[in-house]
Amino acid sequence: MSTIGTQIRNSRIGRLLRSAPAPRTGEGTEPSAAPTPYLLLWSTGAVACVLAVIAFALWGRNGAATLLDMIVALCT
Repeated sequence: MSTIGTQIRNSRIGRLLRSAPAPRTGEGTEPSAAPTPYLLLWSTGAVACVLAVIAFALWGRNGAATLLDMIVALCT
């Protein structure tokens, strides 16, 4: 939440907010120390593609009824 453009009734609080340092942004800031989980992203995408290929293969071979039966069996 930003206080930009708001009128502050208490002058002491207003002075404190105006004198507070702005958060650092730009090229001087340090990057996050946490590594980006690219391996997890790529493996999730690969699993999704494999499942899509299997679903299309089952759909083409036996029709939509096979997929529907598998979903019903999984959910019950």
